[in-house]
Amino acid sequence: MANLNASFGLIPWGPILHTSRYAIVTEYATAVFVGDPMGMTGASYATRFGQGIPGCEIQVAGAAGAMLGGVIAVEDYTGHPLLYLPASTAGDGVVAGYVTVADHPMQEWVIQEDGDTTPVAAASVGLNADLIATNAGSTVTGRSGIEIDSDSVNVTATLAVHILRAHPFDTIASANCRFICQIKAHYLGANVVGIS
Repeated sequence: MANLNASFGLIPWGPILHTSRYAIVTEYATAVFVGDPMGMTGASYATRFGQGIPGCEIQVAGAAGAMLGGVIAVEDYTGHPLLYLPASTAGDGVVAGYVTVADHPMQEWVIQEDGDTTPVAAASVGLNADLIATNAGSTVTGRSGIEIDSDSVNVTATLAVHILRAHPFDTIASANCRFICQIKAHYLGANVVGIS
């Protein structure tokens, strides 16, 4: 049976190990959806929820240990829940809104591969990959359109995710297979260079 082609971003696999609230800067140019992969910006903001709320942004490439994890909830600047945060939201002039991110470095994620060119092979389990926005996030469901970039699978240590295994209900080496992954070079992991 063919794997379903329905991107959803990152979904926690197993228990959620830790979460934190992060700020999205006012007028952020990209809509933010549940399941979007986030990275640190290096900025922090004084907001109604405290001094020094760290800022984050969508990040699909591994780069320098800035990766955090996936969005599990979205809020406006007052803390009210949203389906997604629209692009260029002004918010309160400091932040557009907030996201709750499952940010433990050992968190596992289900992520679908894009099936572009060649599907991720069974032999690619244990390798790394970057993520890609092959589809726009859904303003109806609030889900991300981010997927594993199947063309990026490699041994390169600086890629965004580490592929642990195929989802137990999917057909590996067939387009749009879901994989269980972990974030590489995680911002909260050991021996990661600081972000400036």
